[in-house]
Amino acid sequence: MHQVAVRGTPVAAAPLTWGQHAIWAAIGRTAPNDHYFNLTRVLTPPERCRPLPVDDALDRLAAALSRHPTLRTRIVADEAAGSGDSGRGDDRPGASVLDPRAAPTGPVVSGVPVRQELLAEVLVAVHTVESADESDADRVADGLAANLAGTAFGYGTEPPVRIGLVLVGGAVARVVLALCHLAADGHGADVLLRDVRLGLLGRTGPPPGDPLAVAAEEASAAGRARSDAVIGTWTAAYRALPPSMFTTERAEPQPVRWWVGRLTSPALGLASAALAARHRTSVSSVLLAATAALVAADGGGDRAAVLTIVGNRFDPARRDLVATLSQEGLFTLDTAAADFADLLRPAWRESLRAYRSGSYDQAALDEALAAVSADRGTTVHPMCCFNDMRLIDLPPGAPPTAEQVHAARAGSVFAWASPQPQVACRFCAHVTADGPALTYQVTGDTRFLPPARLKAFVLALEDLVVSAVDGPAPLGRLRWAAVAA
Repeated sequence: MHQVAVRGTPVAAAPLTWGQHAIWAAIGRTAPNDHYFNLTRVLTPPERCRPLPVDDALDRLAAALSRHPTLRTRIVADEAAGSGDSGRGDDRPGASVLDPRAAPTGPVVSGVPVRQELLAEVLVAVHTVESADESDADRVADGLAANLAGTAFGYGTEPPVRIGLVLVGGAVARVVLALCHLAADGHGADVLLRDVRLGLLGRTGPPPGDPLAVAAEEASAAGRARSDAVIGTWTAAYRALPPSMFTTERAEPQPVRWWVGRLTSPALGLASAALAARHRTSVSSVLLAATAALVAADGGGDRAAVLTIVGNRFDPARRDLVATLSQEGLFTLDTAAADFADLLRPAWRESLRAYRSGSYDQAALDEALAAVSADRGTTVHPMCCFNDMRLIDLPPGAPPTAEQVHAARAGSVFAWASPQPQVACRFCAHVTADGPALTYQVTGDTRFLPPARLKAFVLALEDLVVSAVDGPAPLGRLRWAAVAA
């Protein structure tokens, strides 16, 4: 099997970033299903470097990946950090090499206190698969990506990246990456994919920055003060919110408990863009408003709380980091309005507040929120989240017309994806883009959201947003949909 060596300057021990702490805590809540957090990306090599021999691809991949220190991360239990045990796979004096062929040093238990080491070198196995021809390469690449991401990473024993190559006629037709979420968030994965593409062309991207500098700033007095202020915002909100957005157990859970429904809708994409332009907001806040209205409708209330994923890339110095910087922000919205349009500007304002609440010391926040729950005598947690994973919000050009929106409605497709045995939430919405279409995917706990109800909510959300383009869209539609499901 081929290998890629990722090399750089070693660092004996360093704290996790706040974003890494957040995902490490989520991994602990989700294990042994923590492969749920793995990220995948597939790249078609640029035509200018094709045909691309395997050996050339490996050399260029090694150079591109070596630019990013987090791809040499090894997670170690906190008491082991700095102990001198580098987990090396050879006997060279002072070597710091992580080799997937070496005997493992023992697993790091998910969720326990950890630190990170940056090794001088990690050796990444490269999996190759043959495709019959170029027309089948995408399908083969998707299958390879699923296989590479289908198991949890060995956080203390395995490099945080897995690599696959799809070959057509012996040349590289697709590059497949699976990433541990401790090494990169969604934006970081996209930065890495850009750099791999440039690397295949023999070029480099902007200077990648230093993720350990982020961790150091977060640990500074200024970082702690910023975190304390954000935690104060969360605790004040948690004292006033309903304990959860999903409290009614409606059915016996399915054998595989968390179902995943996926709506791909050109009409939803066009309608969201039209409303965003009309109300001077964003597509993301339109969808967040609709999600909040849907969530509030489930419990028959007028107040929604949604944990929205914040990328934390506002600082230009962090935009090109391959690292895990994203954390949850707290979005709240009063949904007591007759018409959906009346929620759009308030949702925009509240989304900005949520973005400002998305960077903090995760351990300190958890402790503070646990104290609020203890004071209230009940666990307070929204149990629902929203993650807009698109890189571009509004499409260029003139806003879509109502006629274009309704004509696109025929292209909507709902399908069930593979269910999940363990997710630390009851309602998780993910938004991705496929050209002008949006894919709105919801993972729901079938004890609280049986499959029929989950599907009805997604379709009702599409209907609400599309209807708002050319007339009033009564929020009562969502309540009727919830009652009927």
